Amino acid sequence: MKAKRVLGIGLLTAGLLLSALTGAASAAEGVWIGPDKLAAQDRTTLVQAIGSARSQNPAAFETLARLREDMPALDAQKRGRYVPVAAILKRLGKDVLLPVLNELAVDAKPRGDMSADAWHAWRVGLVEAAGTLRDGRAAPVLFAILDAPEENPDLVRAAASALGKLGTDAAAQKLVALAKKEGPKQKGVLAGMGDCRRLVVAEALASTLAARPDAETAIVVARSLGDVGSAWAWQTPIIAASGEEEAVRSTAARALVASYLRYEGEARAAITKAVLIVDHPSTPALVEQAKRGARPGDQAALDALLERFKNSPLHR
Repeated sequence: MKAKRVLGIGLLTAGLLLSALTGAASAAEGVWIGPDKLAAQDRTTLVQAIGSARSQNPAAFETLARLREDMPALDAQKRGRYVPVAAILKRLGKDVLLPVLNELAVDAKPRGDMSADAWHAWRVGLVEAAGTLRDGRAAPVLFAILDAPEENPDLVRAAASALGKLGTDAAAQKLVALAKKEGPKQKGVLAGMGDCRRLVVAEALASTLAARPDAETAIVVARSLGDVGSAWAWQTPIIAASGEEEAVRSTAARALVASYLRYEGEARAAITKAVLIVDHPSTPALVEQAKRGARPGDQAALDALLERFKNSPLHR
C-alpha cells in the first residue's frame, strides 16, 4: 500500500512537472511572434532544428545572447539612428540562422528596459539577417511574421524584404497578394518586395505605378522597381539563376519611363534614380517613344532624363 502511495505521488509530481514545462513552452515568445503562429509541422521541425543546433554549436547562441545584452550600450554609442544589427550578424555567417529564428519566433527574452530605438533595431535587424542568409528554413517564420498584426512600416518592410530575398514562387506570390490589400501594411510591403527579383513582383509593382497612386506611394513603388530591376543586383549568380533578368528589368524600365511625366518633384526624382539603377538598354528607345506624344515642355523633361541615362556612372 505504501509503495502504491509513493508511486502515485511520484506520478502526480511528474505529471505536474510536465504540465509546468509544457505551459512554459507554450508561453514562450519570440520578438516578433510566438511558436503557436507556426503550423504544427513547421513548429516541430524548427524547434527540433534549434535544439540540435544548440547542442552542436552552442557558441552561436551564446554570441547572439551577448549581442542582445550589449544592445543598450551599442544603442548609446551608435552613429546613425539605429544599431546596424543585420550587418553585425552577417559577419557571424550562416551558423547564426537558427539562433536568429529562435529569437524571432520561439524563445526570446522580453524587451525589458531596452529603449524604443534599441528594441526597434533589434527586431528589424534580426529579420533582415534571416533574409540575408537566403536559407529556406526561414520561410515558415517569415511567412508567419508577415501574417502577424504588426503595422510599423519599417518592420513590415524588413519582413517583406527578408521573405523576398528567398526568391521562391511562394514568396513572390505572398508578397504580390499582400501588396494588393489596402491597409496599414500595404506601403511597407510595397517598400520591401523589390528585393524579390521575380517577374510576377515586377509586374505587380508596374501595375501599381500605372494606377497613378499618390506621390508618396509612387516614390515607394519607384524605389522598389529600381530594386527589382537593379542592373547591379542581377549580376549576382543566386539572383540571376531564376533566368528572369531580361523580363524583370525590361518590365521595370517600361513602367518607370511611362510614369515619368505623371509626377513632379520628389516623385519624379525617385523615378529618375530608379531608371538609372535599372539601366536597361531599352531605356533610350522608351524615352524617344514617350516624346512622340508629349508636349514641348514634357519633351524637354524627357530629354533631360535621357541625358542623365547616357551620362550614368554605370556607362563609364
